[in-house]
Amino acid sequence: TENIGSFEEDAMKVADFTNQTSPTLNVRVSYSSAADLLCALWIVGGRRHDDALADLDLGDEWFEQFEAALSPATEHDLDAIGCGDAWVALVPLLPEAGEGSTVTAFIDYLAALEPADIRYRLMTVYDLMAEVDRDIVADAAEGVASAVAKLLDEPVLARPDMKRWRASLQYLLELPPGETQDVLVRVLRSAHKEAFSESEEEFRPFLETDFRSRRAMARRMNPARLLEVATSGVNLSGEHARKPIVLMPTMVARPWNIMAEGSDYLVVGYPVGDEYLDSDSDAPPQWLVKLHKALGDERRLRVLRTLAHGDASLGDLAEQADIAKSTMHHHLMLLRAAGLVRIHVGDDKRYSLREETLADASTMLDHYIHSTSYTKEGP
Repeated sequence: TENIGSFEEDAMKVADFTNQTSPTLNVRVSYSSAADLLCALWIVGGRRHDDALADLDLGDEWFEQFEAALSPATEHDLDAIGCGDAWVALVPLLPEAGEGSTVTAFIDYLAALEPADIRYRLMTVYDLMAEVDRDIVADAAEGVASAVAKLLDEPVLARPDMKRWRASLQYLLELPPGETQDVLVRVLRSAHKEAFSESEEEFRPFLETDFRSRRAMARRMNPARLLEVATSGVNLSGEHARKPIVLMPTMVARPWNIMAEGSDYLVVGYPVGDEYLDSDSDAPPQWLVKLHKALGDERRLRVLRTLAHGDASLGDLAEQADIAKSTMHHHLMLLRAAGLVRIHVGDDKRYSLREETLADASTMLDHYIHSTSYTKEGP
């Protein structure tokens, strides 16, 4: 998984904002248009600080147009907030706003919350509460200046990788609680109106279609399999399975999986499936195209051969192939998108081969070539 603001090279299209705690798997599916707006603001925040998310399916042009549509006042607020981590802190509120909520409904829900609750959510990113005295956190949420100062002086926020998030926290927490809420609500309302309302209308049918399909899958799949299918290979175990998991489809963050943990839920924003985006009934399934592109490279075939003998870390695979971790990360991303590789998120991060995809590959190719009418499926 990846940490926001400072993406590690051993990640596999997973941005992880959790404290990595849990043992039982309790998974349900929901959706909200606001998930995409929060992802957009998070990604834009990273782009502004030279921490751009790689390989996004929407491409640079979509995000450039999003930013260009923002008013000077919205730009000013975004610059003051700094990096995009604050928007991820709001992701665990999405299930509470209601299944199928629109952006407007979510913003109205946020505006009705107690300001201290919103400030408390900001302190859940990177699980600051695991390392900071709970009384300090509670007082900082209420706006006690001395508690805010103590929080900002905590060693965890002195780490180099926390520099940008500390600056954002300082700005947001040094405001009176009501003003913290006001600035977040104001940016969401203005960004929606100025840059996202048309995209919400465009994306929402895809979210609904994917949601309905995954909900149907949930009736016949065990939770671990549902999670793996929706995320194209994420496997949560041990400490990561403590809280109920809410799967929510996203368009903006495709092909990334975004993990954000709140008080009650671990929300996993997963990419809307390729099969729900195809409009050409005669086109090959996107999964089939990605599969054969992934197989069309000698180095990636060698990776699969290695994983056939057992799981491995990114470092192991990069060392064996004698290439940089960043290069191996790219190859693993393509293999995961094709459903060929599974990432295990537990005490450490390991990769393994998804044997069932190899078994299905020739069948799917034969089915597409010899059929004039086929059902689009994925791994």
